[in-house]
Amino acid sequence: MNKAYETMRSFWLDVTNLQHKKEVPLLSERKICVAGVEMAARDTQGGIKNLMIAASSLGNASVYFENNSASGLGGFTGGASSGVIREKALRLMQAAAAVADKLPAVTALAPQTDPEYVTLFAVSGDGQIYAQPLPENQARQHENELYAFFAYTQQLLGAFRAEQEKAQQDAKTQQPAQTPSAKTEAQPLGDGEKKD
Repeated sequence: MNKAYETMRSFWLDVTNLQHKKEVPLLSERKICVAGVEMAARDTQGGIKNLMIAASSLGNASVYFENNSASGLGGFTGGASSGVIREKALRLMQAAAAVADKLPAVTALAPQTDPEYVTLFAVSGDGQIYAQPLPENQARQHENELYAFFAYTQQLLGAFRAEQEKAQQDAKTQQPAQTPSAKTEAQPLGDGEKKD
C-alpha cells in the first residue's frame, strides 16, 4: 500500500477527525459514524492496488484508489452539503448501521489484498472498528444480510462517477469556440465582411 493511500485510509478510520464537527449523528446501538468498503484489484503489472469508499453520518463521502500516477493516489470527495452523493452516503450509513451488530470488532483494519474479496467496515463514535471481509460474489447476493450495505457503497461510487462525467461535459460546453484562422469558401460571410 502506498503512503498517500495509507494516509487517506487512516484519516477515515480515525473518528477524531470528526470530533470538531457539531452534532455528529451516531447510528444504532454501536454508535456508527463512519462506514464503507475496501477492495483490491490487480494492476496491469500484476501488483495489488486498493480502493476505499467511505462515508460519514454527516453525509460526506470519499473514494480513494491507488494508481501509478506521481502521487500514487486518485479519488473523489464530496456530499457534505446536498445532492445525490450526500443522499447515497446517508443511505450507506443507514444500511451499515442496520447490520453493524453482524460485523465483528477488530483492533485494526487489515488492508484488503485479495481481488476476490471485499471488506465492509464501520467505525463507532468511540473509535471501535467493526469489519467483515467476504467474497465479493457473496456480497452481491440479495439474500446476504450485508447486501444492502455493500450495494450502497457501489451506488455511492456510481454517484461520484456521474458527477465527474457531468463536470467533464460542463467543462466541454463552456470552452470558448475555436476561431478558424482562415475562412473557407463554404463558410458564409457575416455582415460587414468583404470578399477578397
